[in-house]
Amino acid sequence: MFKSIQTRTMYYLVILAVGLLITIGFILTSSVEKIGHNMKESALEERALLICKFIEASQKDSLTPEDYFLLIQQESQLSESFLADTFLLSKNYETVGYTDTEIPYNLEFKSKNTYQYIYKNGQEYICGISAIDGIPQLQGWYVCTEESFSSSFGALNNLKTGVIVLITILLFILWPLAKKISMSITEPIKSLSNALEVIAQGDISHEITTKNKDELSDIATSFNTMLNKLKSTMQQVLLKSGEAASMHEIMEYVEQAYDNLSAGIISINNIGEITTYNEIAESLIGIKSEEVLGLDVKNPIPKELKPLIDALRRCLAKGSLQLKTLTDIYDVCGTKIPILYSINIQFGLRNEVIGAICVFRRIEDIERFQESANRTKNLESLGEMAASLAHEIKNPLTSIRGYAQLIRLELGEQNINLDELGIIMHEVDRLSLMLDRFLNFARPKIPKLAEVEIKDIISYVITLVQNELPSNIKIITNFGVIPKVLIDTELFEPVILNLILNAVQALPNGGNIDIKTGYSEKRKMVYIEIRDNGIGIPRELSEKIFQPFFTTKDNGSGMGLAIASRTIEAHKGILEVESIIGQMTKFTILLQSFDPFTSNEW
Repeated sequence: MFKSIQTRTMYYLVILAVGLLITIGFILTSSVEKIGHNMKESALEERALLICKFIEASQKDSLTPEDYFLLIQQESQLSESFLADTFLLSKNYETVGYTDTEIPYNLEFKSKNTYQYIYKNGQEYICGISAIDGIPQLQGWYVCTEESFSSSFGALNNLKTGVIVLITILLFILWPLAKKISMSITEPIKSLSNALEVIAQGDISHEITTKNKDELSDIATSFNTMLNKLKSTMQQVLLKSGEAASMHEIMEYVEQAYDNLSAGIISINNIGEITTYNEIAESLIGIKSEEVLGLDVKNPIPKELKPLIDALRRCLAKGSLQLKTLTDIYDVCGTKIPILYSINIQFGLRNEVIGAICVFRRIEDIERFQESANRTKNLESLGEMAASLAHEIKNPLTSIRGYAQLIRLELGEQNINLDELGIIMHEVDRLSLMLDRFLNFARPKIPKLAEVEIKDIISYVITLVQNELPSNIKIITNFGVIPKVLIDTELFEPVILNLILNAVQALPNGGNIDIKTGYSEKRKMVYIEIRDNGIGIPRELSEKIFQPFFTTKDNGSGMGLAIASRTIEAHKGILEVESIIGQMTKFTILLQSFDPFTSNEW
């Protein structure tokens, strides 16, 4: 009908304006009707009052009500139409000049005059009523003058009826017309949207076509130009890099790499679609990748995947990571599978968030692998520590040697300096502590388990550090009702101490350290949370924090978290970490309870 979107839009707005004018006209007509009613009410009141005053001015002792009514007809100079609707009415409902059988008037009013709406003979009337005063013969009589609605508002009712009929006719005409115009606008846009969706899925060979020569056609031309440039750019990139692989082949290569990993992998992108699901995940859960890939996690998904998908969505929404988290999942046969999983945020070339990835393994597989590789792992760890210890021991030994020579010279002169001897002892103690940490990690002590209250250990450690805390750091505890645990107090106190000190160092500008204990009904384990609202763990360091001798502190040994993790594993527990850069870090210790316990937490 119209080639220009602007023209079609303007026409649609004109139709809308016509509809608004009709509505406004109807409102104005109703307002005029209301004003007409008010004016008619006032006019009838004034007419009744005027006749009443005429009667009072013509007072004669010998006249009856019938005589007064005759006097009104002869000398009041009112028109015949007015007089035909005027009569006298008493409180006893006696009438003079009234021809109807119905007398639906209410004479119980206190004012001099009033108006009333009445209904008789199948019609509505407006009646003005005025009380007659000062005439004994007419005591309790009223002057009534009335008009029917049909005679008073006939023209106005006809106008209103005409407006209603016009609105109805215009609606029947304009509705299909507006619908047709709307379709002519939306259909080309819908076609353009469908074409763009095909292109967004990767088919850049698809071109956008439109039928009309309008603004949409210009947009389609611009997109086609952009696609041609994109094709040209991709070809140039492939030529310059010397690779002829297509994007499809590259994705297949990445998927093959994921499939060759020994862990299950599942990932979602930043719009909530499942993008990766490798063969290990298939074999563990029993769901094929073609049933999963591309699913929108906002819609119903297989219940077996829900625990991992929920964790991915939570981390993606908060921008957080999860390390070494223990949970249970179920395969399609309903078999429970205890797993250990980690979640990381995925970033694009411009450091923008593009999704989240979860790597998980069965606890059984981890234990089997750890058992088979334990000897190699110990040798590698010992090798790393030996190299680090060689560097750490070198400086103390040099100091010891230098000060030993100095003491020997001083002794030769019979003048012993105890300050230098104190330095020697300090360096010897530092070397001894380093060797102790090395031996504790290389040959961990077997825990001597005893039944203890975990809150007692935490409270004791807090008293050790309380006096050394900066004034702008506050420790807040929340001890839940939990069962006792079997732990080695001597080994476990340093674990709590190290985690609290790490939290303090993560709060350079002050803040809170929240320590919470409770019982996880889901996991059947006691948990200890140590959370700070500090700087967080950078993602590039997240995989190294448990490595021996890795530290970011100037005077740290890098053994704290490594020993803490080893100690918790020796207690058959697990250490989980969750962190958000610039917001918080939370370490969670999970321990087996001493006796069965039920709780609503977690």
